[in-house]
Order: sequence, then structure tokens, then C-alpha cells
Amino acid sequence: MKWYDKISNKDDVVISSRVRLARNLEGFAFPARMDEDSSKKAALSVKQALENAYGTELEFAQLGNNANLLVEEHVVSPEFADNTNIYRALVSNKDKSLAIMINEEDHVRIQALFPGFDLDAAYECANKADDALIKGCSIAFDEKYGFLTSCPTNLGTGMRASVMLHLPALSAYGYIKSIVSLMNKIGLTVRGIYGEGSDARANMYQLSNQVTLGISEEDTIEKLKSAVLQIVDRERNLRKKLLEDTKSETYDKLWRSYGTLKYARRIDTNEASKLISNVRLAQVCGIIPEIKDKNLIKLLFEIMPSHIVSCFPDALDSSLRDKYRADLVRQFLQ
Repeated sequence: MKWYDKISNKDDVVISSRVRLARNLEGFAFPARMDEDSSKKAALSVKQALENAYGTELEFAQLGNNANLLVEEHVVSPEFADNTNIYRALVSNKDKSLAIMINEEDHVRIQALFPGFDLDAAYECANKADDALIKGCSIAFDEKYGFLTSCPTNLGTGMRASVMLHLPALSAYGYIKSIVSLMNKIGLTVRGIYGEGSDARANMYQLSNQVTLGISEEDTIEKLKSAVLQIVDRERNLRKKLLEDTKSETYDKLWRSYGTLKYARRIDTNEASKLISNVRLAQVCGIIPEIKDKNLIKLLFEIMPSHIVSCFPDALDSSLRDKYRADLVRQFLQ
């Protein structure tokens, strides 16, 4: 089971909650300046510390050909998948709700990823792994600057807390830019579905903290929670307004999206993502009864290119992937 298998349709706006902690080991250069030998030694130190705390609860594996698959699932970062110059390893539990990247931008990136709006659980999970790491390894820490990190923007707590939001109504009314501006003013940032530099595919956005120095982990979490609740309230109100103001046009758009997904024979990732976003809006608003219990967020991840190739190994060109993607979507919606 994967973390997104547990997503409930009751989570109409907040899709997931994530807490990520950046840590580095004393006595080692940052990963950007490491060689193969030192990166292996660092990985072994982290592995031993976690095994002492978790036993066989966690799996340790060198990152291989499944890197892009894990990126699509939000288990690892694109930077981690691209960093092939040194030894990299992933430590995780079975559903990957806890994933610890070794030798990404920092020696250790602890990530806890939970479905729905559950930042407290994500923080508790990440903090437990952090305690195990600190107990078993010497961590680079400064009394003035906090945890020392490869990028100065992570100094202090080294924590990035984020939520993934589905915001079709705010997008439809053109309010995303004003949300981004407002969040920046209070020390938060809005990014695309796969983080910095990515697009907002399927009207999915990540909201996270920008400031890590001079603020506690607990205060960061509370600040993010407060902002999320305001955005959720605004999105829900705009969904009602959208259905009231343009009911005929909106219903037509949503049903057409469902029909295209249900009967298309070829469909690319971008079109499928847009249509799934529309259909999920219809789902949470109770417009299309046939999809009441379908996990459309799961579908959204499983139509991505690497997932298609993992299911259909011969899908090496985009045309064939489009065919298999359409087949997968039709079967899912049956």
C-alpha cells in the first residue's frame, strides 16, 4: 500500500501533509563536495543509527532505476533522483509515508508524508526519525544558526512543512496570483505539484514555510495550519459560487471531462491531469454519482509517465504511453 491509497474523498481540498527535515553529519563535506567513498561512509553511519532505533521496520535500498517512479509519488525529490555522482540510498517504511533520503542536497533528508490535513502526525513521525538520527550520529549544529545545511535558506530548524492543495475554484476565478502574493508576505510560499520550478498540474499546489531561522518547529506548523484553513475556506466558498453562478456551463464542463476520460482511446499526461482535476471537483461536489468512491488522486499519480512504463514496459514512446494511459483510466472508471 502507498500513502496515496489512503486518501479519503472527505479530504476535498487538502490532499496531503508533509514535514521534511534537513540534517548533516559532522566530519563530512556536504554532498556537493563528496566523493563515492565518503558518501558510502556517511550512508553507513545513517543506516546504523536508524537500524538501532527501528530494527527491521525500515527498508534500506540504494536508489536505482525506480528513481523517477518515486519522484512521481512524492517519495523522493527530483534533485535526489538526478544526483548520480555519489552514492545515494533511501530508507523507508513499507508505504513510504516515512522516507529518508541519504546524500541529497544534505546528508539526510527526513520526510514524513501523510494523506489529508495531518501536519501534526507528519511532524511527529519525522521528529521520531530525527531523534534516532541524533542519538546515533554526530549532527552538524551551531548554537547561533541551528542545524547547519548545504543551502543557507534551510539554516535553523532545517524544516520544511507543506501541504498539497487541490484548488480548482481559486484557479477558475484567477485568484492564485493573489494567494501567492499574500502567502509570500507572511513567510510562506506556493509552488507546483512537484515543488520548486514545477507547474501546477491538475490545479494542485504546495504551500510551505519559507523561514527556518528564528522560529520554532511548532510555531512553523501552527502558522502553516492557520494559512491552510483560510485557503480551504475560500476554496470551498468559491466552489459553491462557481456552481451557483455558472451552473449550466460548469456541469457541462465536468460531465464532458468525465466522458472524455471514460471513453478516450489516447490521452497524454497533461490532458488527463486537467480532466481528472475537473472530475474530482465534480466528485467532491456530489455531481457525478458514478465516481463517488473512486480515489481520483491515486489515479492522478498512476497516469504519470514512469508509472505507465512500470505497468507497460514496452511503452517507450509517448504515443504508446498515451494509449496505455487511456486504457488504464477507462478500466479505473468502470
